[in-house]
Amino acid sequence: MSTILWAILAFGLMIIVHELGHFLVAKRAGITVYTFAIGFGPSLVSFRRGETTYAINLIPFGGYVRMAGEDLDTAEEEGSFRKKPLWQRALVILAGPGMNLFLAALIFTVIAVSVGIPVGVSNRIGQLVPGFPAEQAGLRPGDAIVAINGKRVGNGEEVVETIHRSPGVPLVLTIRRGEKEFQVKVTPRFEERRGIGLIGFSPEPLRARLDPVRGLSWGLLSVGRYIVVLLSAIGSLFREGHVLEQLAGPVAAVSFLGEAAQAGFETFLYTAAFLSIMIGVFNLFPFPALDGGRLAFLAVEAIRRRPVDPKREGFIHLVGFMLILLLLVALTVRDIGRL
Repeated sequence: MSTILWAILAFGLMIIVHELGHFLVAKRAGITVYTFAIGFGPSLVSFRRGETTYAINLIPFGGYVRMAGEDLDTAEEEGSFRKKPLWQRALVILAGPGMNLFLAALIFTVIAVSVGIPVGVSNRIGQLVPGFPAEQAGLRPGDAIVAINGKRVGNGEEVVETIHRSPGVPLVLTIRRGEKEFQVKVTPRFEERRGIGLIGFSPEPLRARLDPVRGLSWGLLSVGRYIVVLLSAIGSLFREGHVLEQLAGPVAAVSFLGEAAQAGFETFLYTAAFLSIMIGVFNLFPFPALDGGRLAFLAVEAIRRRPVDPKREGFIHLVGFMLILLLLVALTVRDIGRL
């Protein structure tokens, strides 16, 4: 239950941070904000402060910030979203996904400062793959491989390279466990996809802790790398026609975070950061009701030098929102069925 609670809190934080980005920039731009809500549907808890109602709603699929002059609201007073310059409106929209990406960068920074970033691999065994030669030979996490076929190895890279280039070749490993040394014999399995030998273990990483400034720099670079990886994966799914099969809803996201929490705090942080990046990138897709769809209408306005009819744009976003909500319901039903 504790891991599920951590997962729910992490997923909720990603939603709050996203909507908080829209909210803060809108307030800064002088836009009237009617509602700041987490979830959709009937309100469970709400209170009003100034012009804004703050609410937690029944359906925990996301959240929203409702502003004057947005969608079907044709308000034209000074605090209307529609009355603001195009660049300010774009910043309000970008602030949501931007906060998700910045949250991921902060999580990576915490990892870099507290745990350290991987700078190599050691000769110690980290995790074992069940049923592979390393486990069958009786090796354990924490064992150090100090020699292969009687030749001393200087580092983890040398251990990995020797095993990788020896598929089907028996190897005698000298193992140090505590104060004792002993030998075991293993034969690496041939892994066809990469054409290498494997005995079924991952080496413990070598780490270097960074100061907060360098940690934040590493965090921002990591966000960029993950975005490239994510977009590449999405492109592959579209080309192969497997997008709908791989889509997941909030239940699957929370379950995924819960499994990561069980694997350890570091794994949980990496997973939370990647999920925050996914939320940020997904919201930038040019689909109606998503932030990317709203940016697309602003791009059309910039090209035409006049806005799209507010009622027409609002109706398109409403249809897009209903489609997204139906998709989320369908994904949730499917995800629950897979549990």
